[in-house]
Amino acid sequence: MTEKFLSEKEKMIAGELYFSQDPELVADRTRARQVMHLLNGESDNQRRSALAKEIFGKTGQQIYVEPTLRFDYGYNIFVGENFYCNFDNILLDICPIHIGDNCMFGPNVQLYTATHPLEPVKRNSGLEYGKPIKIGDNAWLGGGAVILPGVTLGNNVVVGSGAVVTKSFGDNVVLGGNPARVLKTIAVDNEAPVATPTEKLAQLRQKIDRLDQQLAPLLKERLAVVKEVAATKKAAGLPILNSQREQEVVAKYVTDSTDLSQRYLGETFVKIMEASKDYQGALGLGGDAHDQ
Repeated sequence: MTEKFLSEKEKMIAGELYFSQDPELVADRTRARQVMHLLNGESDNQRRSALAKEIFGKTGQQIYVEPTLRFDYGYNIFVGENFYCNFDNILLDICPIHIGDNCMFGPNVQLYTATHPLEPVKRNSGLEYGKPIKIGDNAWLGGGAVILPGVTLGNNVVVGSGAVVTKSFGDNVVLGGNPARVLKTIAVDNEAPVATPTEKLAQLRQKIDRLDQQLAPLLKERLAVVKEVAATKKAAGLPILNSQREQEVVAKYVTDSTDLSQRYLGETFVKIMEASKDYQGALGLGGDAHDQ
């Protein structure tokens, strides 16, 4: 049986000794620095989060990152839903970093998976290795907290500001000090409070607001394309009307006419196209919005 030889990248992710100046890894770090430069220079919150989603290995839908954020590769960072990352965080992702849902990081939080051999000859040779970090759901890491290689933290863990976590801890604890120790346990009420109708409505409206924030830029972009379609046809002397187009668009998204939500989705697309037609008319381009 032929022995499989691991690439330096595969060795790195597996936590084995690897050579950091391997050309593939150098190229990966170069790309990561390019994305970091864009991310940390971006003033728009949504675009900054989009860049983080592009470079991270996996994220939830809702994440928020402040500049400056530093990492080695990015693709070894996996974060859950509702991740919040304050200013000047460092995530050295030689090995995978897994972060659960609803986690909040204060400013200057540092997660280090990277480490080096203790023997000076081996260390000076350029060989390195790492140990993964895993943080459970509902974690809150205070400003300046440091998590060292190989640490796993359970769910509902709070790490006090300036703490240096050198070993793993389980669920429902508050950690502090250097090295960090358990300062207190957290009594967790597993029975979620029942929301009042007013609270439930507020939650649902917040969800709709988040969806609308995603839809508005897409609809604006669609109108820009509609304008370009009409202008192109007008300049080329091509017929504007394409009544079949509306039916084709609706048919794409209404696959079950007995499903009431799909039927209304189809009607929504029709109204979007009608609004696009009015937009073309307001611009003096005329024609019909069905060719979009």
